[in-house]
Amino acid sequence: MKKGFIIIAIVLLITLYIANKINTARQLEFSVGIPKEVSLKTGALTFILPLKVQNVLATSLRIKALDFDILTAGKSLGKALLTTPVTIAGNGFTIINVNVSISAYEVLTAASSFVNLFKSGKVNLTLDGLVYAEGFQVPISQSFDLDYKNVL
Repeated sequence: MKKGFIIIAIVLLITLYIANKINTARQLEFSVGIPKEVSLKTGALTFILPLKVQNVLATSLRIKALDFDILTAGKSLGKALLTTPVTIAGNGFTIINVNVSISAYEVLTAASSFVNLFKSGKVNLTLDGLVYAEGFQVPISQSFDLDYKNVL
């Protein structure tokens, strides 16, 4: 009887731990900074995009990698990748630098939508992809407006 109870308690504790980490990853909030180290290499625009990652829960989270598509007006603009692990403290934030690559083809296909958005003064961007954290992956999709007047 005691062995069964101990096993059930251990399984329950592990399940709660994993559920807490997954919930923490789902609650992450992202905001973007100003792109830096912009360059044109082999037909692709590449730059470093600072992302402020806010952890609104008390549980710390170790992010192994990020893999986001960057979308504007529903069209793919590029890929944002983070391959260096980072830990975000509970109720804290950190700035991480993701590598962004935008192919010339993606720029051309999104150009008309992008020009129309620029006329409005703000560009709506969506980060859509996966956060690899604590041995699992969590889908994330967050949209935000980038006021281009603050960038230029």
